[in-house]
Amino acid sequence: MEKVKVVEIIADSSLGGGPKHVLGLLRHLDQTKFEPFLICPEGQLSNRASQISGIVIYHVPFKSKFDLISLFELRNFLSRIKSSHDPFGPMVVHSHGPRAGFFTSAAAPRGAYRVYTEHRWDSDFHLKNSLNEFWQKYMLMRSIRKANQVIAVSSSVRDFLIKDKLALKQQIVTIPNGIDMGTKDGRLKAKAIKAANRTPIIGTIGNLNSQKGQTYLIEAMKKVIEKFPLAVLEIIGEGELRESLKSKVESLKLERHVTLLGKKENVENYLRRWDVFVLPSIAETFGISILEAMLSGVPVVATRVGGIVDIVENKKSGWLVPSRNAEALAQTIIEIIDHPVLAAKLKRGGLERVKDFDWEKVIKEIEGIYLAPFNLEKMV
Repeated sequence: MEKVKVVEIIADSSLGGGPKHVLGLLRHLDQTKFEPFLICPEGQLSNRASQISGIVIYHVPFKSKFDLISLFELRNFLSRIKSSHDPFGPMVVHSHGPRAGFFTSAAAPRGAYRVYTEHRWDSDFHLKNSLNEFWQKYMLMRSIRKANQVIAVSSSVRDFLIKDKLALKQQIVTIPNGIDMGTKDGRLKAKAIKAANRTPIIGTIGNLNSQKGQTYLIEAMKKVIEKFPLAVLEIIGEGELRESLKSKVESLKLERHVTLLGKKENVENYLRRWDVFVLPSIAETFGISILEAMLSGVPVVATRVGGIVDIVENKKSGWLVPSRNAEALAQTIIEIIDHPVLAAKLKRGGLERVKDFDWEKVIKEIEGIYLAPFNLEKMV
C-alpha cells in the first residue's frame, strides 16, 4: 500500500496551542498510511516528538521572517524528503502559522500538496507593534495564496480569513484542535466542590500576555476573597507580562491569594486540585486548556470571544462571560463555588462536551484532507 509522505512544519517549538496540536497530530496519524516528518526549531515540541516512534525530525531555527539560512535549510530538507524512497509518490506539506507558512510557500517542492492551518489569527487578535502585525498578515496572505487547502481551528478563524479576503470560502475547512482522551476515565470523576470554610482554588493556564487577560482575573480575586477569604488563584504560564502581573498582585495586596507558578510540565496535577478553571482571554482562537479542564472534571468559566464559543455551551458545559470584565468574572466564580449543584452540572456538561474533540475523531478529518488529492480516500 502506497504511503503518503506528510511533513508537518511549524516555527514554534514551545508547547503552546499550535505546537501542542502538531504533537497530537503526529501521535495519532496512522503510520500504516502515512510516513510522518516534522520540521521545527529545537525545543520542547521537538523533544516530545522524538519520543514518538516512526517520526523523522529536522531542525530549522526560523529565527525571523528574513532568515535566508532557514529558508535554504527548509528547502534542502524538503527536497531530501521528496527525493528519498519513492520520489514520485504522494507528498503533503502541512505548515502551521504565518511564519512557517511563509517559508513553506517559497520552499515546498513541486508536486507536493500544500495544507496550511491557522491557529492564531481572528478579528480579536492584534499585535502591539503595527509593523509586526502588517508583516504577520502579509505572511498569512502569502501562505494561504500558495496553499491547496486551508484549515481553520475555529469558526472565528474561518470567518476572519473569509471576511478579510485571505481565503476563499471553498478553500477553507474548519477542524478544531483535538484532545487525547486516552485511558483517563479514572480521573474524570467530578469531585465535590469544597465547603465554604475550606480553601477554594481557582486556576488558569496560558502565556502571560495581554491577549490572555489574566489582569482581569487578578482584579476579580479582590471581590472573590470578600466572599471566600481563604480563596486562592494559581496562574500557570510564563511571558512578557510576568512582572506587570506581579506588580498588579502587590498593588491589590493579594500576595497571599494569587500565585504565579510559571511553566509547568504536567498541568493535570494542578487541574485535579482546582475547583474552578477560568480562561479570561480577550482574544482566543480556540482554547485547548478549556478541553484539558473539562477532561479533568473542573467547571469552566471563560470569556465569550473567538473560538471559545465553539467549545463552551453557555451554562451547560461551562459559563461564558464578557471579556475585559473583572466584575462578571468574580460574580460567576462566586456563583459556582457557592452552589455545588451548579458546579456538578457544569462538570458533567464539560465531561460530555470534551468527547466531541477526541483526537480519534479529529485525526480522521485531517487524514481525509491528506488523502483526497491523491484519490486515496478509501484508505481512511
